[in-house]
Amino acid sequence: MNRTYIKHEFLITSRSKRNLPFVLFIGVLLLSYCFIILPNKETKETFSEEEMSNYLADLDVEQKLREAKGTTGVVFHTGVPVYGNNDFYMRLYGAMLQAHEDGNFTRFLHLRAFSLDGNPSDYMQDTHLFKQSPFPGKDRMHLYYQTTMRYDDYLSNDYPITFGLMYEKTGLQALQKFLQENGIYIMLFCVIFFSSDILTRDRKYRTVLIGLPLSWYRQLNLKTFAAFMYSTLILLAILLIGVICMTLQYGFGYFDLHVPIMTAQQRFTLEEYDVISIGNFLAKTLIVVPLLSLLFIRLNVILSLLFKNEWIVLIVSSLILFLERFYFSRTTRELFGIDISYFPQTYFDIGNVLTGEKNFLVNIESITYTKGIVILLIAFVLIEILVFFMSKIVSKRQFYQLG
Repeated sequence: MNRTYIKHEFLITSRSKRNLPFVLFIGVLLLSYCFIILPNKETKETFSEEEMSNYLADLDVEQKLREAKGTTGVVFHTGVPVYGNNDFYMRLYGAMLQAHEDGNFTRFLHLRAFSLDGNPSDYMQDTHLFKQSPFPGKDRMHLYYQTTMRYDDYLSNDYPITFGLMYEKTGLQALQKFLQENGIYIMLFCVIFFSSDILTRDRKYRTVLIGLPLSWYRQLNLKTFAAFMYSTLILLAILLIGVICMTLQYGFGYFDLHVPIMTAQQRFTLEEYDVISIGNFLAKTLIVVPLLSLLFIRLNVILSLLFKNEWIVLIVSSLILFLERFYFSRTTRELFGIDISYFPQTYFDIGNVLTGEKNFLVNIESITYTKGIVILLIAFVLIEILVFFMSKIVSKRQFYQLG
């Protein structure tokens, strides 16, 4: 009976006139992201051959003017050898441009890593970088550390350097960036959408359902399991298709690539950084998604019993998912006088918890991966207890009655 009922619920969910258009919409978004947005996404490290050619041409004109005037020595007022510096950068950037045009990304990366080694000025003097941030200098140095650590890893491990690898566009790197940015929220919203009507959709068949030889609590559990199975399959398909699309364009990548993480928030030096493999990052991040999915499906069960309306359930559950976005700031370390590390919504963005990005943003050390697992498990147990008691308070007959 249990297996038959789960199969029945799974088929209803998969054939839903409400879910099918949503899945198609997500599919279009996924393909747009993989073939339009991500390939054209620019970062601080994006290298424009046209811009560099123009820069070198302007620099060459300046050098010739200095040669004509005889001002090729040290500037008297500043003591800076401008002509000599310009000559150095013309050679360096000229070699980088040639390597990029030739597709010799190994040579290009060696030159770029050389230019960045021990020289954060390229980042710190870029006023357009993090210009809206309340702490732009800190954020620029943070990105500089992460970039140099990535490049050192690529070069020290002798990976075949490709365009995709260097710009983090390979299948595995794209998945990692997706999970670190807003990927978890998108995945959980899909779960919320798919499960927001698992109870209310049956109210039109109330007479049949009231007569089912299943306890109300067991029925809620079976509905939860069917919604979880469907959501998991859809999410796995989305991730798999995304990785395949990026792999076809830029290659698959390597599981032992290193992802920079922060381990402390005391001196803000390179010693407070470390690395984990991208395989480790993906495993630790994705293993939390089923727990979060179950948490929101059970939350939707409670909300359905309370409101008996799928759209109210969808709205309320979504507000809970994005709750942190309403109060979060770079100085928010407590909520109602309690450290934010004790609230489950802090850990919905589990990818940035794992890398230490959450701690970096608010300058604390209390948000940890292990603590997050414990907090989420406690939240799940509390929600499970609420589901049990709500099933006693709102019986099957009461839920399916008119009104």
